[in-house]
Amino acid sequence: MQISCLIVDDEPYAVELLEAYVRQVPYLTLAGKCYNVVEALEHLSHSPADLLLLDINMPQLTGMQLAAILPPTRRIIFTTAYSEYAVESYNRNALDYLLKPITFERFLQAVEKYPRIEEEVPEPPLFIKSGKTIVKISFPEVTYIEGARDYVTIHTLTEKHIVYKRMKDLEDSLGPGFFRIHHSYIIQMRHVVKIEDNHVHMPGQRIPITDKYRASFLEYIRQSML
Repeated sequence: MQISCLIVDDEPYAVELLEAYVRQVPYLTLAGKCYNVVEALEHLSHSPADLLLLDINMPQLTGMQLAAILPPTRRIIFTTAYSEYAVESYNRNALDYLLKPITFERFLQAVEKYPRIEEEVPEPPLFIKSGKTIVKISFPEVTYIEGARDYVTIHTLTEKHIVYKRMKDLEDSLGPGFFRIHHSYIIQMRHVVKIEDNHVHMPGQRIPITDKYRASFLEYIRQSML
């Protein structure tokens, strides 16, 4: 399978380096080179690319702003000299996050994630009983779960559902990507906006990290950082 790549970076040297790397990988083809977000949008309007090699800090519009308006199915590898955007990049469903200067070995590790992700089997939906109704929920849409004494509230991107089930029982049925950071909260890592002052910012909610879960959670984050 050939993967077409669009390079978006305002630094000519960075573009030349990535182009050289693309040409060294047999299953990659170069779809084009753009030096700002406006050029990239124009290019994508008539020549779709499978994979964007996207810089973050660019004049006028940033790579993060471009990622925010592209379809969520668009595959992106961020390339930047700044590490502080790592958490936000994964919230944009990035395949990887490459810190400049980028070695060929690190570039190859990133692009090799593309076929592996495409071959993943989708997670089965979660069926819950909310009141008298059985509701189907897609795991990727769950942002966080809030527990009370005898029930939990499952928050998704668009709605919430109350389920009469203990937090521990529900936790055992969750797949990878969910992390407990508080006695009353389980979050899904893909929806983390940022981590600040012992709180995790989720869409529409700021959740504290308690002492019991802090060490394991921060270790998980440390292992995911570049």
